[in-house]
Amino acid sequence: MITLPRLLAALTSGLLLYVISPPINLHFLHWVSFVPLLLVMREDDPRGNFMLGWLSGYAAVSTLFFWLAESIIRFSNIPAFLSLQVVHLFAFAVGLPYAIVFPLAPRLRRVMGVGWVFFLPAVQVAVEFVTPALFPYFQGVSQYRVAATWQLASVTGVYGVTYLVMLTNCAVAELILATRAGERPNLRALGVVAGLFLGNIGFGLWRTAEVEAAVAAMPRIRVSQIQQGITMEERMQSSPGEAMMSWVKSTEQLRGEKVDLVIWPEGATPYDPRIAKVGQRMTYLARYIDAPIVFGGGYVEEKTSPISGEPYYEQRNSIYLMSRQGELVTRYDKMVPLPFGEYIPGAETFPILREWIRGPGNFKAGEVPVVFSLPDRPEITFTTPICYEAILSRLVRTELSDGQLMVNVTNDGWFGDTSAPHQHAMLSAVRAVELGVPIVRIAYTGVSMRISPTGKIEDETEPFTDVLRVIETPVGRVPTVYSKIGDAYAWLNLAAVIAVALRIRRRAAVPVTPPAASS
Repeated sequence: MITLPRLLAALTSGLLLYVISPPINLHFLHWVSFVPLLLVMREDDPRGNFMLGWLSGYAAVSTLFFWLAESIIRFSNIPAFLSLQVVHLFAFAVGLPYAIVFPLAPRLRRVMGVGWVFFLPAVQVAVEFVTPALFPYFQGVSQYRVAATWQLASVTGVYGVTYLVMLTNCAVAELILATRAGERPNLRALGVVAGLFLGNIGFGLWRTAEVEAAVAAMPRIRVSQIQQGITMEERMQSSPGEAMMSWVKSTEQLRGEKVDLVIWPEGATPYDPRIAKVGQRMTYLARYIDAPIVFGGGYVEEKTSPISGEPYYEQRNSIYLMSRQGELVTRYDKMVPLPFGEYIPGAETFPILREWIRGPGNFKAGEVPVVFSLPDRPEITFTTPICYEAILSRLVRTELSDGQLMVNVTNDGWFGDTSAPHQHAMLSAVRAVELGVPIVRIAYTGVSMRISPTGKIEDETEPFTDVLRVIETPVGRVPTVYSKIGDAYAWLNLAAVIAVALRIRRRAAVPVTPPAASS
């Protein structure tokens, strides 16, 4: 039976995720935020447990991702009412893992004793690892601003921090459950949890000092940090040419500055720079400020349909590098376009979807990862994950992590003044610690920032504010375990969950033979 106290406890655990995440960032609450939900899981009410878990997940996702509705309302032809339904459906789907993980707690406690405290976090890691997600969100990522706890990501990826967050929640819940039932708490097991927690902090403090020393010895380059205090609605009221010229005029103010690389965000040039007039303008700018420019722009290629023989144009979202002499040097085409933003899934098979859903683009995916070299200092290399790509750990690790610097360019203005730009920045910042590479993040309207391989965030900007300055960033690499073994820790958790689940199932399937009657 779902009582009001149980309902409120489930909602509390779900809603806490919103204040734990940016921009509020009450990250310390995450170590106990799931305790209310764990305490109301009852072994005699599996159906109620499932519903409460799902409700908690729905509350977490619907508040955390409410910005989806605002973006859909602003930039598509979908009415406000239907946009809200999209968020509801999204929250019901993405909140389902809560209904899978947390209801296991009472049964695992009965079967495994205090061992459930260590096993349930592994289930959470496994579920996070295998669950497909349009916008991946990991529980451990909440600690991205706490260097002492965050360094574990350099070994296990964010999954190890997820495990530790869940482990602490389960340990606190176990202490309360045992005390409430009049049982003697298993202090040895709880001591192990405390040891792991404190040991991680010790490791984090040690690694932070080691990495900071390595970063201090790295060479530096001076890069621009430019963003605009303009909404996308305001930008769309002007012509694409006027939008581009606003970036040109801002950048012209850097003349006379010593700048090794000028960085424009995604979409700053809404044209293919190979077009004569656009190319001439960018060439003039590079020569005028006497600096190379990396900038987001379009790439358009004329092709012929193999079926109809009719010509058509293929578009890609690209990043270009122009030398200080005004020559286009290198281009990278975004390899993972944003679903429902840069393309509509299934529209190739069902073209009518483009008539029903207006607003998303029709960009094709790039096929080749590119490592850029600074034109004047070719020994310095960098990669340019575009927007959404930076939150995809496997893509970045395997395809876009070979440089000494990661330049993440994005346009988060489409999400308005919501939590989305802050969440996007958080998920992008993870890569610095995982891969041991400095990141410079330049967003059209913010949040822009610089992230050290320790995870330390500097030169952070507020959204929708004008920024024009030159900042210094280190360039180099710090070796990490995660960059070598990838998601091995997550695979280990998945294997352990499968093995234990099979063992529990076999044990439950063994028939109990009644003792023979004595003669």
